[in-house]
Amino acid sequence: MGLTKALQHRMRRVIGILSLVAISVALLIWARLSEGFTQDVLVNIGASVVIVALSYAIFDPLLQELRRSQVEEHPDFDSNKFSRSVSTATDMITIMDTGNHLLEGGLNRERFLTGIRAGLHNGARVRIILLDPDSAAARQRAEEIYPVDVRGVIVDNLRYLHLFASALRAPLRSLFDVRIYDASPSVQIFRWDDRALISFFPIGARASASPHLEVQMSSPIGQFVQGRFDELWNHPSTRDLADYIAMPITVFRSSEALATCNVDYVRMGSVAVIDATPIMEHLADYGINGLTVATESTLDIERSVSELRFSLSRLDHQTMPTRDAVDPLFDEKYGRHEADNHIRLLIKLTEP
Repeated sequence: MGLTKALQHRMRRVIGILSLVAISVALLIWARLSEGFTQDVLVNIGASVVIVALSYAIFDPLLQELRRSQVEEHPDFDSNKFSRSVSTATDMITIMDTGNHLLEGGLNRERFLTGIRAGLHNGARVRIILLDPDSAAARQRAEEIYPVDVRGVIVDNLRYLHLFASALRAPLRSLFDVRIYDASPSVQIFRWDDRALISFFPIGARASASPHLEVQMSSPIGQFVQGRFDELWNHPSTRDLADYIAMPITVFRSSEALATCNVDYVRMGSVAVIDATPIMEHLADYGINGLTVATESTLDIERSVSELRFSLSRLDHQTMPTRDAVDPLFDEKYGRHEADNHIRLLIKLTEP
């Protein structure tokens, strides 16, 4: 996108210069066909237009380079200003963070998502990448900025982003992408078109409360942080938001595939627990011991994608992990409570 905008700017500059030259030539031809005072005026104007064209051709690239090299320091992150900036974006909105503070607090979140929606209507592509809440990097960051609940912040962020994406109409939905990465966070990026606020992660404080640099993305530092973003965005361990929200499973009875569906799930280390409500009918027909489940979801972030067949075991208040420990994780991830009248059928996936 950045290269395209630079090319568009160069094309506009060339068109502008050629237009000025064409006007100058037309004025000089007109002057040649005129006499007296009119001829003198047209010659002077034509010569002036030539000088303007040459000045523009010489100085515009220099001014453009000067603008790219400018770095402005802000003592902290102005959430309101950034939300206004993204609402005017027409090309690209990019966010890379651990957990996004812009999604915390009702008014702050509403203002930010309203800005994102406006940017989408302008045709801007939105890419947001947050830290995997169950990763070792998230646990390390939580230790660095204790008592901030890093995992809780990220899980909350992802829930609201999922709700936001689900409410978008199809044309806008195709422009909106959210992924989660599993790596040590190195830089925070908040980009709108060719401008961005960047910061690094200090020990003992959230990055949002630390100084930020406002840079042009076409500058060397802008290209550097964009390279880090692209590296994480395309890394094999990075997952789409849809993979985090739901697990696709295939239910088997012996070798017979009975059903394929998506289920809600949570992870506790290498253990995955699903809400088996969508397959309740098959459980009633064949029993929990008569079925197995296959999935290609990454159940353990320390390992590659699993393609194993799993046996099923019911969770209660005695088995490990206990239902009392797992229920709050589902509430945190999906925002459901007892008032929803949804009774979860919690099943643990166990490797054979």
